[in-house]
Amino acid sequence: MCHTPRVALLRGFVDVLFPPACQVCQTRGDFPLCAGCRAGFPLIRPPVCQKCGRPLRGPPDLTFTCIPCRHRRTHFAYARAAGVYDGPLREAIHALKFGGRQALAEPLGRLIAEVVATDPRMRVDLVVPVPLHPARLRERGFNQAELLAAEVAGYLSIPLRPTALRRVRVTPAQTGLGREDRRANVRGAFGSREPLEASTILLVDDVMSTGSTGIECARALRHGGARQVVVATVALAVLDR
Repeated sequence: MCHTPRVALLRGFVDVLFPPACQVCQTRGDFPLCAGCRAGFPLIRPPVCQKCGRPLRGPPDLTFTCIPCRHRRTHFAYARAAGVYDGPLREAIHALKFGGRQALAEPLGRLIAEVVATDPRMRVDLVVPVPLHPARLRERGFNQAELLAAEVAGYLSIPLRPTALRRVRVTPAQTGLGREDRRANVRGAFGSREPLEASTILLVDDVMSTGSTGIECARALRHGGARQVVVATVALAVLDR
């Protein structure tokens, strides 16, 4: 304990010589995210599909479900994303997920929380992250979805249940896979680990594209007793369907 003031003083000198930087663009003095990058996030505004959250064209008060969502069973009630997977938002997610810049979980998790807080359909009992397989967790060292979920749970004062889901097998990365291959890749990859007592679950992940991961996680959570599952992510990769 006697060394604490000395360490704090040393850190102060380091911050003066090397100011903390934005973890996306490296602008000095703005940590972990600068105002410029934050302003450049392509946020999603209404109208959106009432099932998957995909942006739609039309007046802001339009209530509509996109055609693909009318013809598929998702197992989750609906999904929302804060922004489109593009520009500085995509760079921020990559910096967190692949660059190990875990401090970005705070502002990115806050984006999710703000969406959830303003959507009256997202009144939930528990927050659950999409899990990594233990082998992938050892390789990466952290689960970005769990970091994001912790921020969401803390901001909204909702209990976090990080062990509610488990990944029962290793799956290749979804990047580069076609729509059907994505669905096949994660089919049966998740299982419920503990009873959920008819709860409404908020499932948190970084990016949603086809929704395959959310569908399989929601299926497992429903089998575990969840009454309803809603999905919230930082970004939505808007793919042609």
